Amino acid sequence: MAAPLRRTRAEWLALAALVLGYGAWALLLGQSNNWDLRNYHWYDGWAWLHGRGQLDLAVAQAQTWFNPLLPAALYLLLSTLPAWLGTFLLGCIQGLNLLPLHRICLHLLPAGWQQRRWLALLIAFAGASGATMRGELGASFGDNLVSLPLLGALALLLDGQDRGRVLGAGALLGLAAGLKLTAAPLAAGIVLAAPLLLADGAATWRARLRLSALLGICALAAFLLVNGHWMLGLYREFGNPLFPLFGHWFGGDFAPPAELRDSRWLPRGWREWLFYPLVWADTPRRVSEGGFLDLRLPLLFLAMLALPLWRRRALASAPALRRAADFVLLAVALAYLAWLTLFGYYRYLVVLEMLAPALLVLALSAMPRRAAGVAMLALPALLILATRPVRWGRLPHYSAQYVEVQLPPRADLAAALVVFGDGEPLGFLATAFPPGTRFVRIAGNLAGPPLPEWALDRAAQRRLRAHQGPLYLIAVDLDGAPLRQALQRHRLQLDRASCAGIASNLLLDEPLPQLCALRWEETP
Repeated sequence: MAAPLRRTRAEWLALAALVLGYGAWALLLGQSNNWDLRNYHWYDGWAWLHGRGQLDLAVAQAQTWFNPLLPAALYLLLSTLPAWLGTFLLGCIQGLNLLPLHRICLHLLPAGWQQRRWLALLIAFAGASGATMRGELGASFGDNLVSLPLLGALALLLDGQDRGRVLGAGALLGLAAGLKLTAAPLAAGIVLAAPLLLADGAATWRARLRLSALLGICALAAFLLVNGHWMLGLYREFGNPLFPLFGHWFGGDFAPPAELRDSRWLPRGWREWLFYPLVWADTPRRVSEGGFLDLRLPLLFLAMLALPLWRRRALASAPALRRAADFVLLAVALAYLAWLTLFGYYRYLVVLEMLAPALLVLALSAMPRRAAGVAMLALPALLILATRPVRWGRLPHYSAQYVEVQLPPRADLAAALVVFGDGEPLGFLATAFPPGTRFVRIAGNLAGPPLPEWALDRAAQRRLRAHQGPLYLIAVDLDGAPLRQALQRHRLQLDRASCAGIASNLLLDEPLPQLCALRWEETP
């Protein structure tokens, strides 16, 4: 591989302006307000930073036990700054994806076009302005944050395969997968595809195997460094290092009674298994809760089907470009196949969405030169303009603080045990209570009816019975069957006369959750 590409001063200035532009873009979109933020992003980070692990139970439902490092970093950023400034800085951080993506695009510029370096900048911007990136800009989802180390690893390996770069790339891959397990398919794809980077004549199969092994071992070490402590804690408490996921693999009392894997998004039938990108191009709600438009991956899928028609013409005359393109193409293909089997959920493909324009431009370069030039300019413009992101939720105006909660006045909250009694995403409310308040959830996606009673319900029951102070309930629908059945399971009664609403900047134009006193059922 050639020596690392050096960016010009003009390129650095352009990238810096774009990164700041992403911050301004996030600011204009408005403060994020989504289900995940309310349910677990805010709570998980706060809980880990404040040592709540043994004090509360299942506050954020199944997501309570996700690795809290990324939520903790987001909580620190967004809770210590005014909401508008936190959103701007988060948008800038997400905009940093342009730096490794631009470097990858420089390596993948078609033969004969390497001197037109402005094209790499245009392609990188087209990649970093897809539906996932736009929808998550300034928001707390994290997909376009763990993309940073994934893209960084790709860029490092394309720069060269000396030991230092391989170790650095492996560390970045392990970091990404450790912070968010949905990054693992691409991390694994990169490890398996890395041997293609070595020159054909100069690399034996042993050298290729050493490269992949070194990269994989370093990635695993970094993964354990980032996530190992958390997984060990889960194993000691529940007998499952991935609790509550994959409980059927590990068994034991804390194996959930129902499969937690969200299978709504997985392909159904042979047509979807074979042509899923074309399916979601027409029916985007097959892979996402909300509608969106993004042609990057459907077009890349078609280009991959036609790979034999263009690969030789586009890559044969440039061995270094061929190795780089083959590496990225194989990593993308392996990641897509793993994603198709495990998730089927669109926003987990954010890095593939970012890489797609660079690979599509390579395919177009196989056309006659004049036609290719027109097509390579038109494609990024088309992709940028023909994009509509999912609307995950934004507030109409910025609050003084990112999360604001007004609790009803209750003198005994510091000594109370507060029960979350339905499946609403209200974990963020816990952060507004006095430090002495404890929390337990008796209903949601992991506990309470309609699930049969299991170990988590019994753990909640033990905490309820052991508590000597006041009991309170948080719920939205006080007349709903889930709440009624959950209270019956735990032999609790609701004191309706005591109920009062909890106000928050995240709860606009919707029913307020109620804070109500609870008491034990009277024994006949």
